[in-house]
Amino acid sequence: MSSPADQPGIRLNRFLARCGEASRRACDKLIASGLVRVNGRIADSPGIRVLPGDRVECRGRPLFLPETVSAVYNKPIGMEVTLAEGSALSAVISGLPAGCVPVGRLDVETGGVLLFSNDGDLAFRLTHPRWLVEREYLLSLESSPDEGVLRALAKGVPIGEGEVCRPVRVGRSGPLGLVIVLTTGRYHEVRRMAAALGLGLAALERTRYGPVTLSGLGRARLRRLGGRVLDDLYSCVGLDRRSSCGR
Repeated sequence: MSSPADQPGIRLNRFLARCGEASRRACDKLIASGLVRVNGRIADSPGIRVLPGDRVECRGRPLFLPETVSAVYNKPIGMEVTLAEGSALSAVISGLPAGCVPVGRLDVETGGVLLFSNDGDLAFRLTHPRWLVEREYLLSLESSPDEGVLRALAKGVPIGEGEVCRPVRVGRSGPLGLVIVLTTGRYHEVRRMAAALGLGLAALERTRYGPVTLSGLGRARLRRLGGRVLDDLYSCVGLDRRSSCGR
């Protein structure tokens, strides 16, 4: 039995969301309200598959699927990750195609790698714990960590009721730095871990997400991903870039 991902075309609600009409849930409401037509007929289900060459209209306007794009941004410390109207981040990605959203969290006081994509399957898998996608962080500390801290990190650190943070790798970066690699993206996970160990955290940066690094990208700069690194980003979550971008 084939899965939905193996079926031809793209779900109608996802098509609408990719075109920038609204969130996928809001697109379901547009369809239920009879505002969407496919090849001239009112659509009656968000699960209708839109095939190449199909004509889709919403409120009488024709819609066209934008280019599938993923990008990396070197987020400055102090910037909030929100695409609310008028936000600094919405201005940063204004040149990207419709539907590009942040992949994963970075709190206001954390800088570094922030991914964007308008490929919903890719974004979902990059943030889902099943796929064990590595996130690498550089912690700048107020004092040099001793070996006991490194041993505690290697064993796993309780960070809340029933929650334990277990880095997959830990190492030093100079006298006041730690490099920690995680495969989870829980709320304020690194900061809660540092607090649990009594570490004075002077600064926090995400330096890698999967295969994507900042590699020559200056602070507050955005770069579209392509070539080998984009292929690697898709393959690290079991997707093929070319077939995924065509759905």
